Amino acid sequence: MMLGTAILALWIDIDPSVRDECDAWYVKRHIADRIAIPGWRRARRYGAVGSTRPATLALYEARHPEDLISEDYLRLQREVDETDRRMRAAFRNVVRDTFKVEYSVGAGEGGFLLSLGFQPDPGRIADGAGAEKIKNHVIAPLAALPGVIAVHLLRQAPELRDAQDAHRKSGSDDARAHWVLLVEATQLDRVEAVLDRLDRDQNDDDLGIKAGRKGIYQLMYAVRAA
Repeated sequence: MMLGTAILALWIDIDPSVRDECDAWYVKRHIADRIAIPGWRRARRYGAVGSTRPATLALYEARHPEDLISEDYLRLQREVDETDRRMRAAFRNVVRDTFKVEYSVGAGEGGFLLSLGFQPDPGRIADGAGAEKIKNHVIAPLAALPGVIAVHLLRQAPELRDAQDAHRKSGSDDARAHWVLLVEATQLDRVEAVLDRLDRDQNDDDLGIKAGRKGIYQLMYAVRAA
């Protein structure tokens, strides 16, 4: 299960010319600084599988939504140095948003992850009804599939992103997301089975899931708070 009730998620392509430097920056500084913030429980970074884009996905789990806009975090947004600016300039096709964890079920971390961003049709289904339908008709069957470790439903919390952007030095024009379904599994073929199930499911036409943006990622590393 998720380790908190709020998530900061970023899907990013990185300029290949600085990939090694960027990886080192993430491991030694960027994630270390964030996981030290009170209330920030776990950071995970993933690399894309196959033709999935963007090429990386980072998830930051916080105990409470307000932890994503704490003064300790906002200070990091304001106090950037030359290395931070150079790394940010190497980011491409960024999708970044803040979410509340609408639902989370599972027993651990999977080595592979399906990321599916979507938006229910507001003319056919309200957000609250959509969440219930996803829990009952989408998440429950997926969680029962072999090799599925955990399933999470994230709902956009734009007020948190707006508060972050007010302090950021760059990136306020990053693309946003609405709803995100994350499915963790043991192996690549297990994720592919999840995709096949979603393609065949007839219960989610009004949810936008079939038309959603899908990607498969493999876990690079995870860091938990002390």
